[in-house]
Amino acid sequence: MAEEGERVRVLIENYRAGEDADLAQLSRELWALLYAQIPSLTGTKDKGAQHQILEGYLAGLGLPRSPDLQYVAGPVLWYARERRVVPPAQTGDRATESWTLDSKVYEEAGKTLEEGRAAFGDWMANALRDLLAEQQ
Repeated sequence: MAEEGERVRVLIENYRAGEDADLAQLSRELWALLYAQIPSLTGTKDKGAQHQILEGYLAGLGLPRSPDLQYVAGPVLWYARERRVVPPAQTGDRATESWTLDSKVYEEAGKTLEEGRAAFGDWMANALRDLLAEQQ
């Protein structure tokens, strides 16, 4: 996690220095890192709990704890649900159910991460922009 956090820190510095004005490099890195965390979500089908797991991961990378972290993590979850990697979110008693990750589906969707970032990445970039503005 330290190595990942350092890469994220450098990319944030690049953004602040004007080298990544559209946040493409940072969002591409975060997209891949968050997607790699999908296996950690199998303990619950609850959308809120899944968001909290990913938000905690982002905070562990050095991003500030903020309600905006849900909008950084959310697009990866949306993409994973669209690709049937993550099952539909459940509420009530079913939300606490665990689920089994289909590694083949996970790997196939992993090959199209750039496609997902292109489709949902604007939400992530906008949230990152707001989050990093708050952090300064």
